[in-house]
Amino acid sequence: MRLVSIKPAKSQFIVIALLIVSAIGLALYRQMNYPDMSLSAFYGMISAFFVVACIDGYLSWRRPPGIVIKRSHDSNISLDVEQTISLNIDNKTKRIYQLEVTDDIPPKWRQLSPLLSFRLAPLSTQTQNYRIKAIRRGLYQISGTFIRLSSQMGLWKLTWHEGTSSQIRVFPNFSAISDLSGLNGSLNLTEAGLKKFNKRGTGMDFNQLRDYREGDSIRQIDWAATGRFNKPISREYQEEKNQNITVLLDSGKRMCVQDDELSYFDHALNALILLSYTALKNGDQLSFMSFGETSRWLPKVKGARNVSQVINHFFDLYPDTGASDYLTAAQTLMQKQHKRSLVLLVTCLRDEDFSDLVEACRLMQQKHLVAVISITEPVYQAMRKPQVTSFEQALAYSSAAYIEQKVKKRLSLLQYQGVICFQVETSALNARVINTYLSVKKGGLL
Repeated sequence: MRLVSIKPAKSQFIVIALLIVSAIGLALYRQMNYPDMSLSAFYGMISAFFVVACIDGYLSWRRPPGIVIKRSHDSNISLDVEQTISLNIDNKTKRIYQLEVTDDIPPKWRQLSPLLSFRLAPLSTQTQNYRIKAIRRGLYQISGTFIRLSSQMGLWKLTWHEGTSSQIRVFPNFSAISDLSGLNGSLNLTEAGLKKFNKRGTGMDFNQLRDYREGDSIRQIDWAATGRFNKPISREYQEEKNQNITVLLDSGKRMCVQDDELSYFDHALNALILLSYTALKNGDQLSFMSFGETSRWLPKVKGARNVSQVINHFFDLYPDTGASDYLTAAQTLMQKQHKRSLVLLVTCLRDEDFSDLVEACRLMQQKHLVAVISITEPVYQAMRKPQVTSFEQALAYSSAAYIEQKVKKRLSLLQYQGVICFQVETSALNARVINTYLSVKKGGLL
């Protein structure tokens, strides 16, 4: 245990203030009544106090408190979700301590609980809890615990550092997996840009034989089984499995924009974690690629239990400050993904991005079904909400409307090209990503 600081306690200031007042009072009393009165006893008392204070500070500095701290917590936590960390404080001495305790948490975390302050009896153990919220993903370390207590005589406040460290990984918010509300595949693909599609009758996987039900197509009847059982028997099909889903995640400067406490990139990553769980549970195969100044590629993830592989691969990935090159990303993807896939491109689009994006989509459409999901920037909507009462507000309103109109027009041209296109706010991103995938599955488009 290492001493960090030693400061005078409040009691020491009180004693010094009393001594000052006493010195002034005695001086006045002596001058008015007893000019020959000796003050040596008073000076001796002051000297004794300072000697005692020095001894108290020295002994407290030389003798670390007999306190042992053990920390318990989850090794993996979710981004922007409250978590509880427990401290087990063991007093191995016969002294009563009044303690103030706080962990040395990383600067990218928020401590939601007040400073832990409590009384610790001799030879006893207490468990104290505090709550934190991590606002940035990655691997972090709690490097130790700060303990503040009074010296033996109460004249000093000493802060000690207990170097018990522990590591915590902050992952995207995988707790959303337990909340699947709104994810029902009810997306309107016609509004998204696909004018017409037909569900493939021969492209569905056979599941089982069952009794004929009213409304079954005559094509579903298995005539051999019908003759064998002497009653109508139908084939039951299920949606195809082992289909390929590929995610292109923009990790450029546009995704650095903060929305509340999370960036667009974090919102997108949370949605893709949920997508990976849904798709892998449906028996499909996922590949992920981020693109920006640096890129990461995670190919051929299969099986619901492997969703942790996706989380571990991207938990420490952050957007960079460079511009994203959509065409280069598309060329890289075409080299890596050779099988037909649903390519979900998640980004934040502005008007100047579409020249490259159109070419990139055209290239990917040679082999894949492409869906572009663009995060809506709320700043433009905020500029259009206030009532226009001045020329400056009119300029802001018209500029925001013009920018939004240009982006919508560009998206319409992409839809005409056969690309599934959406603009969506971060609050609805989870549902939109999953419903795009489920709707494509139901439509048999792959």
